[in-house]
Amino acid sequence: TNGVNAVSLVGYPEANIDPRFIQTTKDLPHQFPFNLDYNSGNPLGLGYLQTTVDKGVRSSSATSYLAPQFQNRKNLHVVVNTQVTRILQTKTRDGLPVFGSVEVGTNHSSTRVQFHATKEVILSAGVIGTPHILLNSGVGDSMELKAHGIKSVVNLPGVGKNFSDQPAAILQWLVNSTDTLDDFLRDPAVQEQYLAQYETNQTGPLGTSGNTFILYGRLSENSPAFRVSADPSSGHNSPHYEVFFANAGYISQATGNYFTCIVINVSPTSRGNVTLQSSNPFDSPLINPAMLSSQYDKVALRESAKQALQFVAAPAWKDYIIRADLGLQNATTDAELDQYILGFSLLSWHGVGTAAMSAKGAKYGVVDPDLRVKGASGIRVVDASVLPYVPAAHPQAAVYIVGERAADLIKAYWA
Repeated sequence: TNGVNAVSLVGYPEANIDPRFIQTTKDLPHQFPFNLDYNSGNPLGLGYLQTTVDKGVRSSSATSYLAPQFQNRKNLHVVVNTQVTRILQTKTRDGLPVFGSVEVGTNHSSTRVQFHATKEVILSAGVIGTPHILLNSGVGDSMELKAHGIKSVVNLPGVGKNFSDQPAAILQWLVNSTDTLDDFLRDPAVQEQYLAQYETNQTGPLGTSGNTFILYGRLSENSPAFRVSADPSSGHNSPHYEVFFANAGYISQATGNYFTCIVINVSPTSRGNVTLQSSNPFDSPLINPAMLSSQYDKVALRESAKQALQFVAAPAWKDYIIRADLGLQNATTDAELDQYILGFSLLSWHGVGTAAMSAKGAKYGVVDPDLRVKGASGIRVVDASVLPYVPAAHPQAAVYIVGERAADLIKAYWA
C-alpha cells in the first residue's frame, strides 16, 4: 500500500495450524469460503489477517500521523502529562454559545491553565474521553448535569448515550500439539527468549498479531437471532460475526496446549452509556457498556459460537482438537451455551457512538455531518464517538476516515 499507514500480512506463520485453516475452506466451502482479500468490499469468508505492521513494528496513528516530520511542524505542540478538564464558552454568536477556550490541568489540585482558539476547538478524546469532557463543559442532558451541580450550556441529551461495542465470547480447546504459544504466555524464560529475538531483528511472535487468519460470516436467514429482532446488519454482504483465532489458550492454563476462537458479534444492538461520577473532571467517568443487554445480542452471539464449533469440527481438525475447555465441553444445550458465554464474554474495545452524528437539524444525536456540535459554535468532534453504529469490522480504518474527512472539512471551511 502507499498510504500513511503500513499494511502487511502476518509475518510469523504457524505451521501446525495454518494448513488446517485452508483445508477447512476446501472441506466446507459454502459455509467457510476462502477470501483472499476481505478488504476488497466483499468481507465474507476466511482470509489472511491484514495488520498495520511494518517490518515487525506497529504502524499506528501515533507512528504515522504523528511521525517525526509532523511533530516538527511549527504549528503543532504536544503537551504531555496533562488532561483537558473543560471546554469553555467565551461568547455568544447568533444565539449560540461559542466555545473558544480549553482548560487543562495535571491533577485534582493543580492550577488550571487555559488555551484560547483563534478559529475553533477540535475535540478528539475518544469514545470515553469526549463525552466526559463535553459533560464537564455543560454540554449534555441538562437534568443529569444539574444533579452534579454543573451549569447547562447546551442541552444535548445524546452526549454519552448510544455507547456501542462488539461483544465477544472465548471458546478454547485442548489440542494435540506442543507447537503453540502457551509456553510463551506462562514461562518467563520463553518470554525472555522471544524478547531477545524481537530486539535483535523484530521477528518472532512479538513482531506480529499472533494469528494468521480471520473469519467473517453471516447467520442463516432462519437463525433464531432473527426471531427476536430484525437483522441489524447493513446488508446481505455484511457480516454478523467475526472469529479471531489464537494459537494458544486465551485463558492461560498451568499446563497443556490450546487453541482459541474469539467469536465476536460485529453488528450489536445493545446500547450503553458514559456518565459522570461527579463534577470533578479528574474523577473517572462511569462506563456502562450494557453488554449483551439486548436479546438479539445474546442469541446472535450464541448462534455465532455454534459456527465456530462447526469450524473446528471440520475434518482438518480431527487429529488436532482433543476436547473443549473451560466448561465448554459441558454446554450441550442452548441454555447451557448461553450460560457459558455469560461467564466467558468480553468487549472488543471497538466502542463508538457516544457523540453520535445525525442529520443536520435532527433533534437527536450530538454532531451534524460536518462534525460540529449541535446547538453550539466553535467546536467539532473528530473521533470514534461520532460513529452512530459500530462498523461490522475492526473500526480502525473507519476512525482514520473520520479524521481524514474532518481535515478536508476544516481546511475547506477556513480556506
